[in-house]
Amino acid sequence: MKKNILLFTTILFCLNAQSQPIVINKTPCSENDVQSMPALYYDHTKPKYGGKMIVPGSGFTEADVTKIFSTLNNIEKMEENSRKNFQATGCVMRVNYSRGNNNKVMGFVRKNYSYQLGLYQMVCHVQQHVVKEVGEYRSVLRVEINPTISTSPVTVGTGGFNFNKTPGALSWSYDFPVDAKLGPDYEKDRVSKPSRVSTYFSEQSLLQGRSDNYKDYHTDFLKLNNGNGYVENWMGGARYDTHTEKSYQWIDRHYLITQPGIPLLIPVSRKQYFQDMLEYLEIEKANFNYTLDDMVKKSINDNSDFANQKRNTWQAHKITYAEIYEASKTKLKELLTTETEEWLQQPAIVAGGNRTKDPNDRLKETGKCYDKESENVYALYQLNPAYWTKKTTDPTQPILFEVQFRYEIAAQKQWSTNLMANFTKNFDFESLRKMLN
Repeated sequence: MKKNILLFTTILFCLNAQSQPIVINKTPCSENDVQSMPALYYDHTKPKYGGKMIVPGSGFTEADVTKIFSTLNNIEKMEENSRKNFQATGCVMRVNYSRGNNNKVMGFVRKNYSYQLGLYQMVCHVQQHVVKEVGEYRSVLRVEINPTISTSPVTVGTGGFNFNKTPGALSWSYDFPVDAKLGPDYEKDRVSKPSRVSTYFSEQSLLQGRSDNYKDYHTDFLKLNNGNGYVENWMGGARYDTHTEKSYQWIDRHYLITQPGIPLLIPVSRKQYFQDMLEYLEIEKANFNYTLDDMVKKSINDNSDFANQKRNTWQAHKITYAEIYEASKTKLKELLTTETEEWLQQPAIVAGGNRTKDPNDRLKETGKCYDKESENVYALYQLNPAYWTKKTTDPTQPILFEVQFRYEIAAQKQWSTNLMANFTKNFDFESLRKMLN
């Protein structure tokens, strides 16, 4: 009988211990048991930090805010449902909503906003022996609605260039934009009618900040472009290092949730690239001359020997560039008229970046195409009209989701690894996809 009473008392004590809520700064702890303590969860109504609050104003109407909250509340519920049979531990989970800037893509405005679940680790204070919450998170779940897919479109055969030193001319670097002609209308034109080459993407530009899998960029590109699977960027503990039980890994995972069967980007053909380069050459010529004339104007009152050397250099480069411009234009026109249509319709894979920083090298590369993307050689892509021009009267409607889960792997970070594993298994990605426009 005493054994039964003892057993009952022990079970009751355990149940009470499990249901006892963790109180930050008050719950006693030891170094070894904090990680297994039940997590604390606060939904979006109790954010730790407000973020950029979602309220009417600055392009967001009251109706916008209502619809945005409906979308974000659904995402919050999806995350909560993913943990209905899982006990998160070792952290304080705090949700907040925030707004971003409006994105204008192919003529349609898309409003940008986000859900975030910050995971603040619990630790045991070494002197007070009570549970504390760290001030900053390193593990976090984010769902961004209508994100910008790349902030750095690739430049190939375009942009400023460097002239090497020659007899009678100094070495000199010229830097000018590729998206529109410089002048009083530049800021307006770069937004309303940018050059077509300035809107190109490469595989690497889509993966920038999302994947460091440099041994197989193409596979990761296809995952994101088709909304199929995830990619990872290792922020701590290099991807290709040997890892042990004691090593620390901090990994940033990304998913793009897209409309089924419609890629975000499509290849640029050689024909289109050559045609777009003819448009660009006129912009480059205008911007080179505008930049050079501006430098001459600013140095007009400087009569030093160095100033005279600079002006002689600029004049020599103006003559050289005029020859390169004409040769480039002639070469592109010849390719468009002499190559077969089959050849011209193949994907454009061309040199760029540091490979064509010298204008003479750029001329040599003009019209040359490669078999696959590699360092300083880029397969060119553009936004897919079938995806991005789908009409909507509601700019708050999701057209693309980016899901990011930044997690940690280490002996004292098992709580983070467990949350990541549960999320991967139980989060309802298909329900999220069904929310797309």
